[in-house]
Amino acid sequence: MYPISSIKIFVFALMTMSLTASCISGVSHRLPEKVDPQARYVFYLHGHIVEDKGPNATHPQHGAYRYYDLIAAFESHGFIVISEVRPRGTDVQAYAQKVADQVRTLLDAGVAPRRITVCGHSKGGLITLYAAAELRNPKINYVSLAGCGKKGTDFFPGYKRFLDEEAANVRGRFLSVVDIAADDISGSCSKIGKFKGVAEFKELNLNTGKGHGLFYRPDSRWVNPVVEWINAAK
Repeated sequence: MYPISSIKIFVFALMTMSLTASCISGVSHRLPEKVDPQARYVFYLHGHIVEDKGPNATHPQHGAYRYYDLIAAFESHGFIVISEVRPRGTDVQAYAQKVADQVRTLLDAGVAPRRITVCGHSKGGLITLYAAAELRNPKINYVSLAGCGKKGTDFFPGYKRFLDEEAANVRGRFLSVVDIAADDISGSCSKIGKFKGVAEFKELNLNTGKGHGLFYRPDSRWVNPVVEWINAAK
């Protein structure tokens, strides 16, 4: 027979494990029931690999995708994060419409557009661009993390289609962060900055050698400048 104290500890451990599992099996970072107009909100849109392999996905070259750590990093800077693991095969434009609708909900609740940021990595970055074209708001912040396809790659046609069909509708304040030399699928987003509706455009080309994998985890080399840029919105 085990002593009562040992049984209690064992049961508590099982309950804790069960609670933890339920929390991480799916993400519940939805719009808050009560919107605080004075808070700052970040929509974080993950890369394509998370659709295919889940929030703990591992890439043979880039390693583990730290989805939950990425959310926690933004939260540690005081942002309310809205994010979810998208289903496999999510349509870019349909999901951009969903994000745009969520942003409108915040705006209707009194949140100033400068307090809202849509930030996406890879496929999430492309979704971010489409959301900007849908919202057409000059004061919302948008961050593309390696979200513009490099010519000659499978990622490029989707980006080219956006440039040809939707980019003229884009409004807003844009930051692009990329490691061009080491990234085998993403390149510069500089063409976005040439559209007259873009209120502000800035691109940081970080020569870290990490390429696309730089954004798989909350590396201070990109997190800190992104947070600084968001907080500078007026």
